[in-house]
This record gives sequence, structure tokens and C-alpha cells, in this order.
Amino acid sequence: MTSQAQTPQPMSFAILRNTHEVFRKSIALMGEILDKGTLGEFRQEWVNFRRCRATHLAMEENAVFSLLDEVGDGAITEAGLGQEHIEDFENAVLVEQATTADEVARAFEVWKKFQLGHLAHEERVMGPLTMKTAPTPAGRGRVVQERLVLPAIAHGDFDWYLAFTIARLTAYGTAEQPPAIAVRVFAWGLQYASTPEQWSQWKNIVQENTTADIWLEMVEKFQIDGDGKIAD
Repeated sequence: MTSQAQTPQPMSFAILRNTHEVFRKSIALMGEILDKGTLGEFRQEWVNFRRCRATHLAMEENAVFSLLDEVGDGAITEAGLGQEHIEDFENAVLVEQATTADEVARAFEVWKKFQLGHLAHEERVMGPLTMKTAPTPAGRGRVVQERLVLPAIAHGDFDWYLAFTIARLTAYGTAEQPPAIAVRVFAWGLQYASTPEQWSQWKNIVQENTTADIWLEMVEKFQIDGDGKIAD
């Protein structure tokens, strides 16, 4: 018999966590591209990374950090995560200002080391705090709608972000999840953090950017083609 602990539950904050995995894969791809010396291809992947990260930062800086400070007695501020964003930006500027392949490679290595450390630091600090925001998956879905999804929409690039993230999770999965699980965790979490009107649009983006097999499994097992779960 399957226990409650083994039964999958929607995890709306996984929107943040699985986007981190998309970042890690993009960083690895950029390193591989630089090793081949194809600077133009690197620049394109860099642009995609920075565009995806801009929406992610809108979630964190415009709402999530303050939310987790509220439930964590200032833990985000104490950990200096906002300050790390400033240093990351400064490192990224050096990558963008570099002109030769050698200059780009050196700046990229500095940026990469800091960025990967920052992602891990965020996960250590933020992961436990997200569970304190509400006692149930549905409750956390509403919190994510109000304190994560709405700021991301206000940023103005959410549809592109969603398409890119789903496509990358479909192609590569995560370090711990094969593509089918990685896509489901993200998409199901988003469904529980979406209004019916929002999900009627976003589920089409999910379907268009994953495989038919992954989509069908999510429909059959998780009713991903149903309504968004945030009622007015």
C-alpha cells in the first residue's frame, strides 16, 4: 500500500527550485560552448540565461525574499541573499564587457563560481522556510500565486520564461529528476498556484514545449489539463 508520504503532492515553490536546475544546466552548456571556442553560440545561451534569470529575480526580489523574511525572522536578510544578487550582477557585467574569447572565459569562470555558490546558498536558506508559509500544498499554492506568480507576471516576460523552462526541463531534467518528473513537478506546482484563467493559457505553453508522452502522463495521472486551482 502506498503511504501518504510516498504520494506525490503539488509543490508550488518548486517553480523556484526547478528553475535553479535550468540555470545549472545552462551554465554547464555555456562552459562546454566556451571550451569549443564558439563565442557567438555562448552569447546566445548567455542571453537566454539572463532573460530567464530576470523573471526569476522579479519573483525573489519583489516578493519572495520579503515573504521568507517574514516567516523566518529575517533569515533572508541575515544570509545576505539580496547582496549576493548585487555581486552576481557585477560579475555578469564583466562577462558582457569582455571582448576576446580568453577574456570572456576568465570572466565567465569568476561569475560561474559565484553563481553556483549563490544558488546552493539560496536553497539551503530558502527551502525550509517555504514550508512555513502555509500548512498545506493548496495553501502554499495560494501564497505562491500572490507572492511569486503575480510579481513574475508584472515583470512582463512570463510566457517566454515558462516556455524556456519547460523546454529545458524536458530536454535535460534535473540532477535528481528525469525529464518527466522535472516537468511534472514544475507544471503541477504552477497549476496549483494559478487561477483558472491563467492556467487556461499556461497549460497550452506547457504542452507546446514538452513531449507528447510527458504531457499525456501528466494528464492521466495529475489532471494537468484541468483548471488552475486558485479560485477568486
